[in-house]
Amino acid sequence: MFSNRTFRLLTYFCGLTMTFSFSFPGYINSTFLEKFINEQRVGLIFAISAFLSIIIISQASRLFRIYGNLKILVVSAILTSLVLTLLSLAESPLVVIPTFIIYYSLSFLVRYALDVYLENISDDENTGLIRGFYLTFLNIAWLVSPLLAGLLVVSGDYWKIYIIAAMSLLPLITIASIFLGEQKKLQYDNNGLWHQIKRLWQGKNQTDRDIRQILIIDFLLNFFYAVMVIYMPLYLHEHLGLGWDKIGLAFTVMLVPFVILGLPLGRTADRWTGEKEILLGGLIISGIATVGLAFITSTNWLVWAGILSTTRIGAASIEVMKETYLFKKISGLDTGLISLSRLVVPFSYLIGPVFASLILLIFDFNYIFFFLGLLVLSGLFFAAKLEDTK
Repeated sequence: MFSNRTFRLLTYFCGLTMTFSFSFPGYINSTFLEKFINEQRVGLIFAISAFLSIIIISQASRLFRIYGNLKILVVSAILTSLVLTLLSLAESPLVVIPTFIIYYSLSFLVRYALDVYLENISDDENTGLIRGFYLTFLNIAWLVSPLLAGLLVVSGDYWKIYIIAAMSLLPLITIASIFLGEQKKLQYDNNGLWHQIKRLWQGKNQTDRDIRQILIIDFLLNFFYAVMVIYMPLYLHEHLGLGWDKIGLAFTVMLVPFVILGLPLGRTADRWTGEKEILLGGLIISGIATVGLAFITSTNWLVWAGILSTTRIGAASIEVMKETYLFKKISGLDTGLISLSRLVVPFSYLIGPVFASLILLIFDFNYIFFFLGLLVLSGLFFAAKLEDTK
């Protein structure tokens, strides 16, 4: 029988392969869809995908109780791999659009199942370090993906991206099936998702208030990611005319902070400062830098790499701190609360396109980032209310 430390290492590696599969096409999804539908409708496809994801994740606790976490992880990963393969072969919008929606929805379930597994083999004293390690593995995948994808898609061969993404899930499926044991002794949360929402909305004790505030910050961060992932590639490629090779380089530099900051920030929060101070700093840096994006007209990829990496210094700080804070407040059995925390991701992809579409009715494309930065800065109000863990 493996120790928890070994299980964690295996889970980290599963997270790496899972994230590579999702991040590899992550920044080209919107331009791929634009081959089949117009630019204004790309956001709608992401919104529909997010809505289906919300339905799936809202039933996750019930599925775990019936089938077990591990079985859900393996089956959803297999289905995602098959759907990605179909996406690489499809050439008709009648096939591409529904296939993409299914793929995007399943990807959230895979991540959620792996999250629950890791939380069940973690301890609160080292949550920051454990989550820092895990996020570092995930962010390594995000770091290498844009550059590789940008090089492969220069000639318009999008199918290569999706077939590689499908194959990338095979190590996760193999490791989870053979080495990760089902935790049958655990009794997952029987409370429904709406019960958890009601509890947090009405909660008057400090813990409930803290969880409510950190979930709002979680939503703002993922809203930032959703808008950036959908609209920044479109802006750079379609409006400023940057080639995919330059965009890939800029996005790779942009993501470096996620790899180098996760571990030191997680350890710092565990041992010295707590999460609140770092969280506030991250919101200020990311918010101000994102506002600045609206006023940059340069077509030099180095300029974009610099300003985008600044936004991600802030985002990486928020990412590690909100994960550490949340998982110090809950346990792996609180699948209802974990479901709620993971629902903010698809919910942000549901609201993000609506937000951008409303802005485009009045303002030019670049103002999407101006108002996005202001929303990130609004997170300071909620972060200030948190009771620090130190």
